[in-house]
Amino acid sequence: MKTTSWFLLSAMVVGACGGNNPPPPLDYTDPGDGKLRLIRDSSSKDKAVVLDLVVGSQPLTGYSVGFDLPVDDSKVIFTGFTAGDALSAGTAPIAATGQMPSSGPLAHEIVTAQSQKASGTGAVATDTTLQPGAVLYSFELDLVMGAAKGPVFDGTVAGFALPSGGMRDRSGTTVVAPADVAIGHLEVTQ
Repeated sequence: MKTTSWFLLSAMVVGACGGNNPPPPLDYTDPGDGKLRLIRDSSSKDKAVVLDLVVGSQPLTGYSVGFDLPVDDSKVIFTGFTAGDALSAGTAPIAATGQMPSSGPLAHEIVTAQSQKASGTGAVATDTTLQPGAVLYSFELDLVMGAAKGPVFDGTVAGFALPSGGMRDRSGTTVVAPADVAIGHLEVTQ
């Protein structure tokens, strides 16, 4: 009888705790396949999401990468950018940046870019072959206190394509077009 009681109690606890957890206040759903993919980093927290731009399921050879992504900036703030190691951005000043301008032609967009450095310390004069899953760079978005529920951006809707972005080789030839950059769905849920 004691074994049965313990088993029933354990089943009730597991049933009460598992599978019914609400999504975090700032919830990102990874996209499907793309030549480049914007995916959730495991270091993300409930009110802060870290997103990694990674190479998709096939190797790519290129020199620079980036995108402009329209967002509802009343819901999130851009709090950090980290250059990746897959494309050598060199040493200070590095050839990489990320921001979310509040004015000008790129206002209300996440603007990120990284290139191999063309000259100076850490410069690379050739294209680099990047393996599937290679992290190109990362950035963090934090929830704005009191933000309304709803989408911040949604790259999963039919026909979505970035206004600008992808990958180019050293000569400037497009390797990955904006439509081949897979973007997921970021939403304020609470």
